Amino acid sequence: MGQNREPETTSEDNGDNDAGGVKAVDTAVRVLSALIDMGAPLMLKTVAERAEMQPPKAHRYLVSFCRSGLAERDAASGGYRLGPLAVRLGLAALRHLNVVAVTAPALGLLRDELGFTVGLAVWGGAGPTFVRFEETNDALIISGRPGSVMPMLTSSTGRVFGAYLPRCITEPYIRKELAGTLHPGASPTNGAKAAGKMSIEDVEAMFAEVRQHKLAQVKGDVNPGLHGLSAPLFDHTGAIVGVMTVMGSAGLIDTRLNGPVALGLAARAEEVSHRMGWA
Repeated sequence: MGQNREPETTSEDNGDNDAGGVKAVDTAVRVLSALIDMGAPLMLKTVAERAEMQPPKAHRYLVSFCRSGLAERDAASGGYRLGPLAVRLGLAALRHLNVVAVTAPALGLLRDELGFTVGLAVWGGAGPTFVRFEETNDALIISGRPGSVMPMLTSSTGRVFGAYLPRCITEPYIRKELAGTLHPGASPTNGAKAAGKMSIEDVEAMFAEVRQHKLAQVKGDVNPGLHGLSAPLFDHTGAIVGVMTVMGSAGLIDTRLNGPVALGLAARAEEVSHRMGWA
């Protein structure tokens, strides 16, 4: 009787799991990654260059991808693009993304990097609503709790939402604050009177500046002695899904838009957005 034999492997598979993985899969991912962020279908030579391999090797992977649906070949140009299975995989991953879960690790890292309290806010029924904090021992901050609602015009968190959300959503909140009042449910702040002195032109200019820098700053506008910097978080469609805010006491936190706190915040916010599918 013949003995059972292990299936034969190619030279590309031999010794490929020495680091706990399979080298052939790593190579396949390089080819698939070459097709991401593309415009027109890519010719074989371009795919090979992006994947840093010889065209014949890239072609073998592309043939297999086309058979499985991970890639497809354009009949007119002969170029390659991601196929229907790749699209289904991407959409399945996006359906399971949750901005709170995705952002949570970044909040702790950012707090440790900068030494200031960091919070995550989402858009709720009463406006910009904090849902998570990673705190320091700053007495000015620790009174903040998940569920705190920020004003649109005088908090850095609210200004970011105002800059990126559709105006049809934010208009009622903006109008109320321009009239010197807050939306029902919003936490009482010291910023209502300041907002009441603004014009709609002031608001538009402020939001335009936020979009220019992808950052908003406040210096005691809501709570005296408390400064903040905020950055937007985007999903795969480019829509804002949250705001990450760093806050600290006046004289301690650097709120310059080109300062180290702002740069650290912007980097972590962009990292979260990429994980949410934003490119």
